[in-house]
Amino acid sequence: MELRVLNYFVEIVNQHGMTKAANHLHVSQSTLSRQIQDLEQELGTQLFVRGPRNISLTEDGYFLYSRAQEILSLSDGTKNYLVQGKSLAGELNIGAGENDANQYLLPSFKRLIDTGNGVRINYESLDGDQIMAGIDRGSLDFGVIATNQSFNDYNTLTLPFEDHWGIAFPANHPFDQRNEIVAADLRHQKLLIPRQLDSSSQLLAYLDEYVDDYKIVATYDMHYNMRAMVTNRLGLALTFDKPIYQSGNIHFKRLQYLQPIRSMLIWRKDHQLTRLGSAFIEEVREAVEKDRDTPKRSN
Repeated sequence: MELRVLNYFVEIVNQHGMTKAANHLHVSQSTLSRQIQDLEQELGTQLFVRGPRNISLTEDGYFLYSRAQEILSLSDGTKNYLVQGKSLAGELNIGAGENDANQYLLPSFKRLIDTGNGVRINYESLDGDQIMAGIDRGSLDFGVIATNQSFNDYNTLTLPFEDHWGIAFPANHPFDQRNEIVAADLRHQKLLIPRQLDSSSQLLAYLDEYVDDYKIVATYDMHYNMRAMVTNRLGLALTFDKPIYQSGNIHFKRLQYLQPIRSMLIWRKDHQLTRLGSAFIEEVREAVEKDRDTPKRSN
């Protein structure tokens, strides 16, 4: 597969058709159509379903579109890195959850943007499984994982704060009257748990050992969706403490005797860091060193 043809393919999808894509790419529609037909023949699969007025992607087409975007992004990043020489330039692709990691990442982003030459930060909110998958396939350069597992297959930098598990529940729930929440309080409750495999496995082990009867009715990936489910009383959410719970229609109390979770920045061991990537690590490491003796309260 040639990068030029992959770019043609992506542009057809983005422009929702051959005609607009051909005009945008400044090639004839017949040339564009022939290139896509050759690509389908090379791959041995159909990428588009062609209708009288429009085209749509097949299942294989959706898969190639996702991968083609990643390939083109990596190609552009590599070209920019070589063209820019020794200056800090290019893109950083970083995935993280929603916790206190921002206090270390965001100042680092700003300094790199201010001192670099056309630095761009692509920052995504993702769960742990998505982050590891992105790093493994190369679409992410770095990720922040909340876990107590060892990550021997990755380079790691532990961040100096912990997240504490607790229960998010609607205002005026009976839990408002409790001084603390323990495992026994979860008996016969409908529960929402995070989708991330490491977190959910820890929670399930805890529930199975200390709670006689519970029911998991849903999983969630991001806290916005979780808060909506709690507000609509689908169940009580096992989640990390957040500043948003200090006021509003959702309250939070820590779950006693459940081990807190540490967070770490991870990146691939077998991947050569760019100058921009190395500078980012040093920025974060410097911020961590300043806070090493003063761990932060969890969100």
